[in-house]
Amino acid sequence: MTTLSIIRTMFSFHQCFLCLLLLESVVIATHQHRKLVLADLTTNKLTREHDGSFGMWSYHGDAKASHASQTEFIYNADFLTKYGHLHPSIATTVYPNMGLTSDMDPVYQEYLILQSKTAKIDGFLLEWGYKGHPSDNALQSLIPLVKKHSPFKIGVNWCDHWLKMSLQNHTGSELVEAFHENAQYLFDGLFSLGSNNTVFLNSSPLIFLFGGGLTSQQFKEVLSKPFHLPSGVTSPLWLGSYLNFVSDGTWSKWKNLINGTFGWVPSRLRPTPSNMKHWDYYGNLQDTITYQTNVSSFGEECVKRKECIMWCGSVSPGFDNRGCAGWGSTLKYLPRTDLTNHTKLLYDAQWEAISQTEIDLVVVATLNDFPEATTILGVNGNNEILERTEFWSSQWKDLPSNPTGIELPTVWYTYMKTLQFYNKTRNLDVSEIFRILESVSMLISNGNYVVAEDILNYVVRSKVSEVEGKLRVTNIAMKVPSVDAYSVCDVIINGSYYINKTTGLYLQINESLAGRLRKENFQGYLQFQYQHLSSNFSSFQVYSSSKRKRQGTKYSTLSNFFGRSAISGDFIRTGDYAEVCNIMVKQQGVWQSARVELYKDNQSWDHTGYHGADLHFKTDQSPFLISNISLSFQIYSLKHK
Repeated sequence: MTTLSIIRTMFSFHQCFLCLLLLESVVIATHQHRKLVLADLTTNKLTREHDGSFGMWSYHGDAKASHASQTEFIYNADFLTKYGHLHPSIATTVYPNMGLTSDMDPVYQEYLILQSKTAKIDGFLLEWGYKGHPSDNALQSLIPLVKKHSPFKIGVNWCDHWLKMSLQNHTGSELVEAFHENAQYLFDGLFSLGSNNTVFLNSSPLIFLFGGGLTSQQFKEVLSKPFHLPSGVTSPLWLGSYLNFVSDGTWSKWKNLINGTFGWVPSRLRPTPSNMKHWDYYGNLQDTITYQTNVSSFGEECVKRKECIMWCGSVSPGFDNRGCAGWGSTLKYLPRTDLTNHTKLLYDAQWEAISQTEIDLVVVATLNDFPEATTILGVNGNNEILERTEFWSSQWKDLPSNPTGIELPTVWYTYMKTLQFYNKTRNLDVSEIFRILESVSMLISNGNYVVAEDILNYVVRSKVSEVEGKLRVTNIAMKVPSVDAYSVCDVIINGSYYINKTTGLYLQINESLAGRLRKENFQGYLQFQYQHLSSNFSSFQVYSSSKRKRQGTKYSTLSNFFGRSAISGDFIRTGDYAEVCNIMVKQQGVWQSARVELYKDNQSWDHTGYHGADLHFKTDQSPFLISNISLSFQIYSLKHK
């Protein structure tokens, strides 16, 4: 029986069930006009495999204003566990069930849409900065996916302080002009999609303004300038965050300029007791309820006074900003469960408060902000908050709850990434399975969970097993120095390699193995030990020549390193995808171990690096010792018939 026949049989078998799902989808459509759940979406986590860096998965932060027991944090996302694929040092206090993912990867972006739809989330509020910012690149790549999975919407949570920061040396009038130009850019692009795919109230676009950028006087100047709006679109409505437009006492300056407000993460203002030494401030269940009451009371009164056209509630599962080291300020904590009753989720308490109001729009803060630990995605091995989101969103919209789809996007994504890897194997064709997964994506998107699950379990699993049966995996391991891997230029001190600002370590592997790596698919790992010879914060990098060049804008946490590239012919020797790892360290005089991944698409293995090297250790800061270097590869090829 062909794959197509199997799928058709499954559709026939589930015909009655599909009728029920179709009826449910009609109900959903009738309610989406009235009530919406929008999830805040961040775009700052990347991967070396997809982007050439880890973005905010790696981070060095110092909460300078903090009095907590630890204020400085160094997260090196390059590190892998000794034998596995977990990353033990990433910039978050909750570990993602999905592992490290790239917010810019279209497959992951599609996963986020599917996962959101299974939780009855209706769209994204993308944290957006300005035209040309990496968040705008994400917006442009998300728009086709939003259209593909309609009904689904995308709007912006405009982080206007990012625009202000980019114009630090410019005048206030230049900020006004830049803000107006970027608003017009949104009207010409995003909001020209119409209400089917972006966020409107009747014919007016809704722009969520996070605040902290423009002053009220500057925003008044922006509004005095005319906007050219798409046909059928009326003047935008501006909604300011409760955090930056109300709770800070500035509403009197803004009430005649913006049209409403939206909630955010509940308050965390209590000084921590001695048994909570990791933070400076925290919030509890009562603070969460009080915050919700304050937001709804203000919103209802604001609408009643006709100062607001609308207000939006918010829900958030928790907060812990050690992952971003408090953005240089203080460390704050909002637990996921009540501190006195650990079965009571603060998230549930927020939804209970929302259900007592008459609002039509709820903002989930956030879908995927791991550095601040506000994500509702699966963490620490469970999908509890996603399941609660589906339950409460269903109840709020007066829809039947159906959590059976929650696990499916993860399975779909895992198969997609597995096949993307296998697809790099010479003469292996997995296009048929990709086509099946494309159909599964649409089944999940449309709520046909039973059929999607059956195809994943019985068709895709079988097809992937067939592929794996065709593969031969050859394991190769080597130490440095050896006949297979050796240094071509080095300085040795007491038996260890020495690197500083002027001295690097250059390694080459033999041509026989290099030729196989250029030709065949592989998983590769580099292991070594290192010792920092200074007490100052420093870092070192490992590079490999690469033919892969960057597309778009790159995030960096150490811009003085990551922003540079040395290009010779077609090869990038430093920076971009040539960077194998960037290790940040402060501890002095202690040997530490590192295990990092090598990627098929990133390294060229053709001895075109400096001094003919394939791998190059370097630092522009304090000196290091490097020792016990080894390489291992699992090479994938087709078995002979």
